[in-house]
Amino acid sequence: MELLLNEQQALLRDAAAKLGAAHGGAKRARLLRLAGAGMDHEGWNEIVEAGWLSALACEKAGGLGLGAFDLALALEETSKSVMMTPLLEAACAVWAIAEARGDLGHATGLVVPATSPPAQSFNGRQEVRLNDGMLEGILSFVPFADQAEAFVVEAVTDGVACLCLAPRSLDGLTIETIHNVDGSTSSTLTFNHARIGKAQVLARGEKASAIAAKMHDLLSLGASVELLGVAQAALDITLDYIKLRQQFGKPIGSFQALQHRAVNCYVDLELNRSLIYAVLSAWDADAAHPAMVSAVKARLSRCGLDTVRAALQLHGAIGYTDEHDIGVYYKRAVALAAKYGNEITHIGWFSTLTTSLSAMQE
Repeated sequence: MELLLNEQQALLRDAAAKLGAAHGGAKRARLLRLAGAGMDHEGWNEIVEAGWLSALACEKAGGLGLGAFDLALALEETSKSVMMTPLLEAACAVWAIAEARGDLGHATGLVVPATSPPAQSFNGRQEVRLNDGMLEGILSFVPFADQAEAFVVEAVTDGVACLCLAPRSLDGLTIETIHNVDGSTSSTLTFNHARIGKAQVLARGEKASAIAAKMHDLLSLGASVELLGVAQAALDITLDYIKLRQQFGKPIGSFQALQHRAVNCYVDLELNRSLIYAVLSAWDADAAHPAMVSAVKARLSRCGLDTVRAALQLHGAIGYTDEHDIGVYYKRAVALAAKYGNEITHIGWFSTLTTSLSAMQE
C-alpha cells in the first residue's frame, strides 16, 4: 500500500525514521534488555523534545492537533528500530487529559494510562472503585508503569465511570513490575485506600466513559501499528539475508519455496497496512466502531507474529540464537501481540460487539 501523505505527514514520518536510526536498533534493544532498563531514556528524551506527546491533543488545548493516522506514522517508523519508548501510552494519556480538562496543564512528566481495556480480558475486567475520595482496586498489565510519574486511571464511582489522575507518589499505591520477553515492563497497580483530591478527578459519567472507550481504541490501534513496523523490519532484514545466504552454490532466495513464503509475508503485511490505516482514518473521522479496532488487533496479532516467526525461520538455525538481530524482533513481536489483548481475546470481544450490534439492528 502506497500511502498518499501530505507534506506535514511526510516530514513527521521521515523525522521518526531518522530518530529511530539514530537512537534505536536491535543491538541497542538487546543491550537495554540485558541491562533490565525497560525503557530507552535517551530516545525518549528526543521524542519529548520533538513534541510528539501532544500530537493527538487539539490545538485549542495546546496540542499539535494531529490525528491517530499521523501518530501512527511515527509509531511505525520508531518500531522498525525497536525503540523501547512509551510514545503510544504517553500520547494517549495526554490526549485523554486534554479531552477531559481542555488543556495540558495536568500533563507533566511521563503520564501513562492505567486501565483495563475490554478486549484485554473481556470475560472479567478488573475494576478500580472511587469511594469517598479513595481509590480501591487492582489494575494489571500496565506498560511503563515503573517509569511513569502519574497515571490516568479509569475507575467507577457510584455506578458511573470516572477518570482520575493519580500521581506515582500517592499514598496507598503500590507497583509490582515484571520484565517481558522483549525487555519491556508490565506492572500491577494496587490501590489500597489511596486518597485523591477533587482536582484529580478529570471527568465523570458519560464524558469519562466516552474518553476511556476512545483511549482503549487508541491503545489497541497503536500497538497494532507498532507490531506492523516490527514485522516490516523483520521481513526487510530477511529479504536481504536470503539474497546473500548460499546453499548448494546458490542464494537461498532463488529457491521457489522460500520465495513463495516471503511473498506470502509481504502480501499479509500490505493487507494489514491497508486495514489498519483505513481504520485509523475512520477513527479520526469519528466513524470507527470498536469492532473494527478489535478486528485490526486480532489480525495483526496473528499475521504480524506469523510474519516475524517466518522471518526467524528463514534465517535457519542462526535465527534462534540470541546474538542474531532477528531474535530481537521476534521477542518484540511476541510482546506486542499480547499487549492490550491478543488475537483470541479480541476475537471474543469482536464477537460480543457484532452480536450486540446485530441485535440492535433487528
